[in-house]
Amino acid sequence: MRSDNRRLSLCFFLTGLILMLPLPCSGGAFPLTVTDSAQNKLIIQKKPRRVVCLVPYITEMIGAFGREQVLVGLTRQDLVLYPSFRKNHVGGYFHPDIDAIAKTHPDLIIAAPFHKAVIQYFGPDCCPLMVMETKSIADAFSQMEIIGQLFDCEKKASEIIQRNREQLALVKSRLGNLPVQQRKRVVRVMAGTTLSCPGDDSFQNEIITAAGGIPPKWEKNGFAVPVSQEQWQQFNPQMVYGCSRNEKAVQAFLKQDGWKDVAAVQNGFIRMFPCNLTCQVSTRVGYFVQWLATVLYLDLFADPEKAVTTNAVLDESPVVLGLDYVKQARVVRHRVADSEYKSLVIRFNGPQEILSTFEGNLTGILGAGNTYVPMPASLGHMAYGVTQAQEAIQKNLGFAKGEFSTMMTGADMDNLAVVKKSFKDLEVTALVTAGVKGNAMRMSKDTGQYFSHGTINIIVMTNRTLPPNARARSIITATEAKSAALLDMDVRSSYTPLTHRATGTGTDNIMVVQGDGPVERFAGGHSKIGELIAKAVHAGVTQAILKQNGLAPDRDLFQRLADRKLRIEDIVEHCAFDYDKQFLISRMEKLLATPYYASFIESSLSISDDYEKGLIKELSFFDTMCCSVTARLSGKKDIRPETIDSSNALPVVMAKAFGALISGITGDHNKK
Repeated sequence: MRSDNRRLSLCFFLTGLILMLPLPCSGGAFPLTVTDSAQNKLIIQKKPRRVVCLVPYITEMIGAFGREQVLVGLTRQDLVLYPSFRKNHVGGYFHPDIDAIAKTHPDLIIAAPFHKAVIQYFGPDCCPLMVMETKSIADAFSQMEIIGQLFDCEKKASEIIQRNREQLALVKSRLGNLPVQQRKRVVRVMAGTTLSCPGDDSFQNEIITAAGGIPPKWEKNGFAVPVSQEQWQQFNPQMVYGCSRNEKAVQAFLKQDGWKDVAAVQNGFIRMFPCNLTCQVSTRVGYFVQWLATVLYLDLFADPEKAVTTNAVLDESPVVLGLDYVKQARVVRHRVADSEYKSLVIRFNGPQEILSTFEGNLTGILGAGNTYVPMPASLGHMAYGVTQAQEAIQKNLGFAKGEFSTMMTGADMDNLAVVKKSFKDLEVTALVTAGVKGNAMRMSKDTGQYFSHGTINIIVMTNRTLPPNARARSIITATEAKSAALLDMDVRSSYTPLTHRATGTGTDNIMVVQGDGPVERFAGGHSKIGELIAKAVHAGVTQAILKQNGLAPDRDLFQRLADRKLRIEDIVEHCAFDYDKQFLISRMEKLLATPYYASFIESSLSISDDYEKGLIKELSFFDTMCCSVTARLSGKKDIRPETIDSSNALPVVMAKAFGALISGITGDHNKK
């Protein structure tokens, strides 16, 4: 329990901290008067340096504007969404930990309206606190401007706002070719024991309208309102979409009688999107509207003949390679058929031979690279093939047909990793992009099926001439190094995350350039050049995954659990313990943020992996560990840890581990 003395001490500390802060870089912008979503007027004396953010879409803005260094505390959910931020854990989004917030000594707290306990505790006399909520796209743009002013990043905020407005305008322009009677009825859903949808005043309905859909009207307002079966059938949606995290619940709910009797379910038109796009107005709202519109009206948005802008190069930035046969290397941002691509473009001094797993053996190549394809454009490629897009990309970048070879990826080229390894005068460079959030898979275990998200693309270049056999062997060497990196990072299979690490993504590609210089005929693991290829690729894959997905080998435990699709809420839901679920969730959040209990669960993850493979055959030693943890937590030696009965939702070891923690929590609670 908190004390008034501790609260008073915190207030004095924060007041002194604010007075000691240096003047901001924004040249007289402070003190700054800000009106928050609750219509409170705050006077911010200095640019905030220690911010606790409890609102995910504001966290996303701060990160997108390049100011994540000001954050000192985030919720468990944000630590999962933005694992590279590495901030203090301050409880869950729905129930923040006031003591943990206070320990970060914030000079600004950003909260949502329902964070009433936080708002009351950190009153105006203690610490500046902004209440932020968005109900419209215009609200989001306004709040981006505020964040830009607060953290001296107005230019970046303005650029992102402008980009979103352009994307929204582009979609609106294309939709001008769509007759009103052809527009589809669309609804966003949230499922559990009941079905909920956004209320009539929600930004989510504004997004549907912007994408050319017709949203429902329930005569109710709010982020999520219950919908009756009668209302559902009366609206008769033609498309249903939701948050990918809620996919299983939505699919199960819509199989029920009455709910399945609508056009969208009958036609299988149910789609799931990333939660940070569906559940908030993010800095990528224009991108999401374009994606949703393409899903709704594929023929209209995939047809390049219906583009409303001209193909063009927008800007470019240099990439340093230092290879004699390379004339120039750039990352080029360019527009093709209304979509914004980013291409790594390596121009050679003369024709090169290339071995590409995407295009095969190629000769006479004057340029090679890797191209980021946005999802709206990717949907068109999957429906109609990539040949047309490849030709458009080549032409846009200034190459004649057959002169440029590129791979394609959903990973942003801004997250390109360039790694050089050398030994004496021998050099190897790996250029890597990697995304492992959508279709990472364990070869030999997972089912083969094409999925669009996630790809690891690798370009191998050396200061040697690699003949055909060496180029082919380089692909084996690079593949082994890539898989080793994924295993070392504990990247999980997207399909069997509880039991298997991934070895690739299922859509990976490798390109090996012939090069120039002395000939190297062998590129296997026993050769020096093979060693350098492996080291460069391993480091490149590790760096690229960190840049694209925020995943590092030593990432936060909450992220590692999320990688396995393990949520504290779901684990607690499986408990037979007769305790308040929210009490258990809050206690678990605090425990897993402490090194001792975090290490126990981290150890359990490793033991679980080996037990599921059959490398560990007996668990009595682990039962002893669980007893020790329960006794330490509860202060009682006679409590026998319970195993969570998860009906196979949890592996055996993890059911025991979390059962031990909950047994200790409930025993400790009884003691008190």
